[in-house]
Amino acid sequence: MRKPCVVLVAVVLAVLILGTLASEAQIRKIEVVNLVPFTVSFQFSNQTAFSQENVRGTATLRDMAHAGQGIDQVPVGPFSAAAGALVVVEASSRWEYQIAGTYLLEIALEVGGTLTLGTLPFQILPVALPLAPSPSPGPGLYTVYQQPSNWGLVRVRGPQAWTVSHGDPDVIVAVIDSGIDARIPQLASALWTNPGEVPGNGIDDDRNGYVDDVHGWDFRDNDSSSLTGTPLHGHGTFVASIIAARPGEYPIVGVAPGVSIMDVRFLDSANRFGSSDWKIFVRAVKYAVDNGARIINLSIFANARPPDSFAEAISDARAHGVIIVGISGNQGENQVMYPGKYRTVLAVSATDRSDLLASFSNRGPEVAVCAPGDAITAFTVGGRPATESGTSFAAPHVSGVLALILSLAPELSADEAVAVLEDSCEDLGQQGRDALFGNGLVDAWGVVERLRRP
Repeated sequence: MRKPCVVLVAVVLAVLILGTLASEAQIRKIEVVNLVPFTVSFQFSNQTAFSQENVRGTATLRDMAHAGQGIDQVPVGPFSAAAGALVVVEASSRWEYQIAGTYLLEIALEVGGTLTLGTLPFQILPVALPLAPSPSPGPGLYTVYQQPSNWGLVRVRGPQAWTVSHGDPDVIVAVIDSGIDARIPQLASALWTNPGEVPGNGIDDDRNGYVDDVHGWDFRDNDSSSLTGTPLHGHGTFVASIIAARPGEYPIVGVAPGVSIMDVRFLDSANRFGSSDWKIFVRAVKYAVDNGARIINLSIFANARPPDSFAEAISDARAHGVIIVGISGNQGENQVMYPGKYRTVLAVSATDRSDLLASFSNRGPEVAVCAPGDAITAFTVGGRPATESGTSFAAPHVSGVLALILSLAPELSADEAVAVLEDSCEDLGQQGRDALFGNGLVDAWGVVERLRRP
């Protein structure tokens, strides 16, 4: 008749033991170790008299800007902890997570049949520029900073160069392309502003022949904005963000995030131009020169030799001290396409993550330098990051490095700036200049070091 009491005592003892386990097993010192991929660590303190085996659980990431909506759930464990032990546990998601904002990390572990919980409120802040004021962390919030998504930026050592210069807004890079999506905040803040024009008054205030050309001119639709008229292709937006995107919500940052970009739209909605468009192309080049661009990025190639009028426009631009950066082409052939083929244009070939010539990249004796162009991450129309490949995306890395040179030494001529660029390249392939890599891989930190030499 006494058996029920024995069972009851056993149950009570079990509950007490489990309660003790729950109170003496704790999660401490939660940290966000990495954002690419999203990785967390924490200390598990087992101050019980029992070894804990097969402990497992989840780490849940919540977006506090969206009512704590769950973003990802990362499996934790299984792991073991001896009695009295303090162990460090790490868990990684399959994904990266780098959107700036405020978040909550919740860790829930099953320990001895009960749940042990730990939380970490934290924030992700934009990529930090060493010479710019840092965003203020929220009170009491653990803080992590985005890392640039574009491997090409890291490979040309842009972040190291930022310790000396982010770029000067007085240095203007004209992007003659398919237009720039100025609705993207990280690009809108990088746009050149015409000091002689009053926005939206319908008057050609500076009398340059273009009404309300505040940030450039759309030669495709013959108006003052790439956002009106025919739809934008993403190519120009992608190129512009590689050059000068500012830090912000997404981890997309340009090589020279302090310089200004002039939006000169030329290509159509399919990212093309026809044989009848050469006169417009000439006007686009002249516009960039006349309005103060020191660098023109031409991530464009032609299938035939351009007319003499275009060759003259390119030569005239260089005579006015403007550096023109072009591309070798994307056919994987032994020929450099026009306008990169011109002696007055700096032709760029593309490399991959292994510092090899990208399979699609053209090569030839006209190649001056090379830069990352395979699987590059930047903005497309609408403001979402995308990954693309092409010599078109190698060239803006070069334009960005040149913009840093002119920011640090604005007195340099075009020829002198190009000499600094080429002399500081990292030699790839056979020793010396060659048809695949030209003078080598451009190096933003290398140009800084070269300019520092007495």
